[in-house]
Amino acid sequence: MSEEEKKERFDGGDSMDFSVFLGDFLRDAQEGFQEAGTALLALEKDHGRREALDDVFRVVHTIKSSSTMLEFADIAGFAHTLEDLLGRMRDKTAPVDRTAIDILFDAIGLLEALVVARAEKRAEPAESVLQKVRELKDRILARDTGTVPQDRPLGPEKPAAAAPQIEAIRSVRVRVDVLDSLFNLVGELIIIKNRIDNLVADVPGKELKAALSAMDHMIATLQDDVSAARMVPVDEIVQKFPRMMRTLARERGKEVDFVIEGREIELDKSILDALGEPLLHLLRNAVDHGVDPPEERRKLGKPGTAAVTLSVMRTENNILVSVEDDGAGIDISRMRELAAARGYVKPAEAERMQERDVLNLLFQPGVSSTEQVTSLSGRGVGLDVVKTSVRKMGGTVDIATRKGAGSRFTLTLPLTTSIIQTLLVGVGAHTFAIPSDMVLESLEIKPEDVKDVGARQALVLRREAIPFVRLHEALNIPAEEGRRDAFAVIIKQRDSFVAVGVDAVQNHAENIIKPFDPVARQFKGFSGGIIMGDGSVALLLDMPTLLGFDTLREETLT
Repeated sequence: MSEEEKKERFDGGDSMDFSVFLGDFLRDAQEGFQEAGTALLALEKDHGRREALDDVFRVVHTIKSSSTMLEFADIAGFAHTLEDLLGRMRDKTAPVDRTAIDILFDAIGLLEALVVARAEKRAEPAESVLQKVRELKDRILARDTGTVPQDRPLGPEKPAAAAPQIEAIRSVRVRVDVLDSLFNLVGELIIIKNRIDNLVADVPGKELKAALSAMDHMIATLQDDVSAARMVPVDEIVQKFPRMMRTLARERGKEVDFVIEGREIELDKSILDALGEPLLHLLRNAVDHGVDPPEERRKLGKPGTAAVTLSVMRTENNILVSVEDDGAGIDISRMRELAAARGYVKPAEAERMQERDVLNLLFQPGVSSTEQVTSLSGRGVGLDVVKTSVRKMGGTVDIATRKGAGSRFTLTLPLTTSIIQTLLVGVGAHTFAIPSDMVLESLEIKPEDVKDVGARQALVLRREAIPFVRLHEALNIPAEEGRRDAFAVIIKQRDSFVAVGVDAVQNHAENIIKPFDPVARQFKGFSGGIIMGDGSVALLLDMPTLLGFDTLREETLT
């Protein structure tokens, strides 16, 4: 590179191409908008929280500086004027009240629209943008003085030169597809490791065993490190919800205090990505169905502002995500009437339905508890999407409700959907895998341990009758003549237990799940496949679907 080229590049000559920074600019801007939205929500609750106003100011100032460098004059000009408004609010020459905060929400939304337009390589005409800026500015500043002050120059100020600082790089950005590729490679290593273990199981030699043990340790460490790199804070997806909830509540004429618990918890990216859509539907459902209007709440002695809480917890084996409201709750009697009137079930059947069965109707396609179709809900789609999405992740959905007190939807999800511990069981010549976190215990059984109880069979274990199902019957596999169940695997699902009769219990193993193709996904009772140490494939069983826990428990114990 010539001296002239070097000088031109490092002195900021006109020919320098800053477009290489566009990706970082767009990512940082989106993060800033989420931060600004959160700060404005906090400011709306307490107008005296000046630190929240400072947070918004920092975001706008950063976007102004970055867009100036990239020569995005429309964004920089907007940010500059908005920065001026925020400055006046910070020094208390402009008021901070509900109207002002509404204007700031509009302004941040407009600034975000400009950035999105730039990302899509389109832009609004400059004069149109500047007019919107002037209108927003006038709405705040004209109220106290009664006159519209003269606009300051809309062009951004030239930033002062700063001495460069050289710091050690502590982190780097890694593309998601690279992490996914590494994670898949770790899964393939686990498959190969299992195969090698199978091949050398009967081969003597201390050195070989030591080498294999060291390899196991290295693969386990690699798996932990790659898994840690894929962990993302829950805040990545939930930070967009407060602004959404504010907008939805206003559209429906309701007042909502939205609280998020567990923002700092980190989850596998695959789980987090799949969690966004179910949460969106549950939160919309809470606003439209759960939360009652302020006047109705006050008549019942409740505060006019409803509480909606999104909570995320991580246990040893699962993720628990709940959406809870203190609204009207679900009227079970009314749901029975609607179910019969709309033909979901026969009237006589509706009368006999247990509360759990009535609530489960909400997850059926086309079923809705409301008679009014709104822009948010009422078409019987949302909760069906929730259950379908959660089931794809290998999880379950539970509802707890009390009329007049509110409802809680709880999603129970696995920690990861790719690599899990499984128990391998045999039925005739077939081998199947069961997620280990569902297995309470396995034991040998005798024919006399299985008793007839009503229309079902039960395994009598330590004086308790547990519903008993033979796996070959559940899977519709022909039984071998004279075969007797030799083992029972006790499966636990929440507060329900089912004993599953199998021919053999093999071993626990760590496996990578290979998902089915779209055609095979229509078969119920299976979650995917795993590759065994000998190269064969075993199907991973979806035990809740396959066994129908609640139905089995009721029919066996009644």
